[in-house]
Amino acid sequence: MTTNARRGPRAVFLHRPQSVRPPGALPATHSDAVTPSIPRRFAARVRTHTDFFPLTADLIVLSLVLVLTGAARPIASAALLVLLMAVLGAYRAHLTLSVLDDLPRMLAAVTLAGVVTALTFEPYGPTFGAVTVTAVAFTVVIFSRTAAYAAERRVRRNSRHRRRTVIVGGGEIAAMLADEIAGEPSCGLELVGLLDDDPRPDTVRRLDVPVRPLSGNLREFLTTEQIDTAILAFSLVRDCDMLKILRECDRLDCEIYVVPRLWEMAAVSGDMERIGAMPLTRVRRAAHRSLTWGIKLWTSRVLSAVALVVLTPLLVVTAAAVWFSDRSSPILFRQRRIGLDGREFELLKFRTLKPANESESATNWCIAGDARLGRVGKVLRATSLDELPQLWNVVRGDMTLVGPRPERPHFVDKFGATIPSYTARHRVPAGLTGWAAVNGLRGDTSIVSRARYDNFYIENWGLWFDIKIMLRTVSAVLSMKGR
Repeated sequence: MTTNARRGPRAVFLHRPQSVRPPGALPATHSDAVTPSIPRRFAARVRTHTDFFPLTADLIVLSLVLVLTGAARPIASAALLVLLMAVLGAYRAHLTLSVLDDLPRMLAAVTLAGVVTALTFEPYGPTFGAVTVTAVAFTVVIFSRTAAYAAERRVRRNSRHRRRTVIVGGGEIAAMLADEIAGEPSCGLELVGLLDDDPRPDTVRRLDVPVRPLSGNLREFLTTEQIDTAILAFSLVRDCDMLKILRECDRLDCEIYVVPRLWEMAAVSGDMERIGAMPLTRVRRAAHRSLTWGIKLWTSRVLSAVALVVLTPLLVVTAAAVWFSDRSSPILFRQRRIGLDGREFELLKFRTLKPANESESATNWCIAGDARLGRVGKVLRATSLDELPQLWNVVRGDMTLVGPRPERPHFVDKFGATIPSYTARHRVPAGLTGWAAVNGLRGDTSIVSRARYDNFYIENWGLWFDIKIMLRTVSAVLSMKGR
């Protein structure tokens, strides 16, 4: 291994043993088969977003200090302080470690935590308890954070604990970023190469690291090389193509950062990071990587099961109305739809009209003005009561309560071939209602706008976003704004 005085040991591509699959054996879809096991994914997410060095140090030192000062229930007080600070983001992992950068967040977190702790555990009265606990906790946290960061910097400088990192781009910005990484070993990144289809020759010579072609194979490369961190630094790939590539990497346990456009004017704030003087924006990853995603999925199934029980009388009345309107056809209408990762499932609805044949059902785009739509069918569609059987699809796991509305395979193939962002809707399970639906994009409306709204929902997903959509759905149903 050669050594460069400025950059340290030369990075090389090391092919680690693959425990999941042989190199290059990647399916074409986003299937969970390409991701590590659930415990490993959970651990990777927690480790990425939580810095355990200061968290552990704070818990130990706070407990010790509170015991020595005679505080009431010292272990419980320390645990509550640490929990509240964690909720407020005081233990968020950073590439660059700085106690001074953390001070404002630490002060706000400790103040709130101290007040809550004092009101909960302190026997001396709320004012005295809050001031005492806050002052003691803030002083202790500063010292423990300083010691924890010193220990973490030492660990990060050890090459065995660095995160394998690749830069996507081969221009001047990539070279500057590589220099910053080499000059900041405490950021814990080990540059193992560049990805670019047409790198600048002077950049390649300057960095002295392996260069590989990008060619749309970022996802496969990150998997086979077991890359922990990827940084996008203005490659020649068009933004629309890079967006597609990044969405294919949603499920990988690899953190992705982007050097912002006009980076010289970018202020580091919020979820942004920096390495030296280079600002980085962390790419918000797929909803599947969120710790609250499991809450959404199981809550949807439980709520749907409860709704089926509560709405049983309404379901019976609706079924009877459908049967009496046309006794020659089944009550439920079954249709193949596309859900998560492009997988087909059988969607259930109350029948509103009888299609001429199966081909018409699969390829007829909109039936809103169909003459065969009778009085019962019009009422069911206006009130969206025809969608109620899909609660069973949610219970079964085919769908969730909130997500992009599922479409038929014929139209998925058609729209996917003409609308670049359409198939990206399938990164999450289909929903009984969705952001596009509550904004009026149902029936014969713009597919481009529908895809844009669905992808906006996926990128900005949160539990409150789901609640907001469900509240707007209830309002739309009550006002009979169905198709």
